[in-house]
Amino acid sequence: MDITFRPALAADTPFLTEMLAAAASWRPEGPTASIDTVSNTLALARYVSDWPQSGDLGVIAEIEEPIGAAWLRYFTDMDPSYGFIDAATPELSMGVVARCRSRGVGRRLLQVLLSAARSQGIQAVSLSVDPDNYARQLYQGLGFESVCQPTSSITMRLQL
Repeated sequence: MDITFRPALAADTPFLTEMLAAAASWRPEGPTASIDTVSNTLALARYVSDWPQSGDLGVIAEIEEPIGAAWLRYFTDMDPSYGFIDAATPELSMGVVARCRSRGVGRRLLQVLLSAARSQGIQAVSLSVDPDNYARQLYQGLGFESVCQPTSSITMRLQL
């Protein structure tokens, strides 16, 4: 696959929303989250609303059209997110279109995004993942470590 990568722009907000819905619908047996569900659920919409905000960093993978996205967003102590650790640690979100999964797109997306994060001086990245989500192996393979399991999901961190 000849994949190109580029920064996520404001015009990519609809695709980021689509990828957030894909990430929330990772179980092959369902249930699935629609773009409308993501857009109308504050806990999810906040990951993409008003993209980009100060400090946001994102990457889009393309093969003639977007096939995946990975992005970082900061949250606060007063308004924490699912994978919140602290206000200095941005949270990772990512998704890959179904037809391109299990082909290395996610790994490459993360490598490009994490390289950009390092070059911007970001010290660590967090995320939230369900214990049985197959993406957990990807995260662990890239060095993410579990820091807590406050609910049904695991919060992981990668020191950059």
